[in-house]
Amino acid sequence: MKHLLRSADLSYEELMELLENAKSYLPVLKERRGLDIAKGKVLAALFYEPSTRTRFSFEAAMLRLGGTVISNAMMKETSSAKKGESLHDTAQTVSRYADIIAMRHPEPGSVPEFAEGSIAPVMNGGDGAADHPTQGLLDIFTIWQHFGGIENLTIGCVGDMKFSRVVRSECQYLRHFKGLKFIFVTPEALKMNRDVVDMLKENGFEVEETEDLESVIGECDIISQTRIQQERFESEEEYLKYKGVYVMTPELMSKAKESAILMHPLPRVDEIQPAVDSDPRAVYFDQVRNGVAIRMALITKLLGL
Repeated sequence: MKHLLRSADLSYEELMELLENAKSYLPVLKERRGLDIAKGKVLAALFYEPSTRTRFSFEAAMLRLGGTVISNAMMKETSSAKKGESLHDTAQTVSRYADIIAMRHPEPGSVPEFAEGSIAPVMNGGDGAADHPTQGLLDIFTIWQHFGGIENLTIGCVGDMKFSRVVRSECQYLRHFKGLKFIFVTPEALKMNRDVVDMLKENGFEVEETEDLESVIGECDIISQTRIQQERFESEEEYLKYKGVYVMTPELMSKAKESAILMHPLPRVDEIQPAVDSDPRAVYFDQVRNGVAIRMALITKLLGL
């Protein structure tokens, strides 16, 4: 395991090793203390696209492990990319400063392209609408922690499936488990790409697609909600057609199972009302801590610590 570039690259054994190791880091995070496992190691965080949780989570993970961080949150504007430097040359350069690199970029396939020029391990922090391996990992970790395993569950994925790199990543990891049912709740124009649906069906999973959230919310063990992503649309007019199409309210949550959980990768815009935050089934802020734990596990795995 040299890099983490695509969710599909992880084997079941590698996935379970990361989940178990992430679990061991939760007490460290709850006690807000640090370790010295990565002392002397440097993480470079290169973000060509805006981020709060992903960038801070990678940086917090490295700092909690005792390492240090060099970071650029505006690579498009304040790096040599502005002068026309290629991803390959940036990788050749930065990987001589850092022991491990976390990168986000708006273009699909850009992080794997970058990794070809890197002599250090590279972690994909999201590349366009293609993939978001570490967000997918923390979502799987949240489910695994909450239910004590992942089997015989119904996963409802709500919102923008067409452009959701998060849901694509979740599905790649969930294919390793058994007895799952997937319900994609989305407008017709934002349906999940057929390659993902076909992959799930080929792995023996039942897949249902609907535009009506209220009719299926009571079936779901996991409600994985996503925002309608304005930055993925060609125009504001097109985005506004779908903005607010699914809004989670306390009234709607009353129709969900008592044992269900409501997840969201954040940021939210208007798709979950703040009044839902007090519902014990809402775990999206717990996911934030889980994101640091899973990235701690990934960093130590890639660095062989």
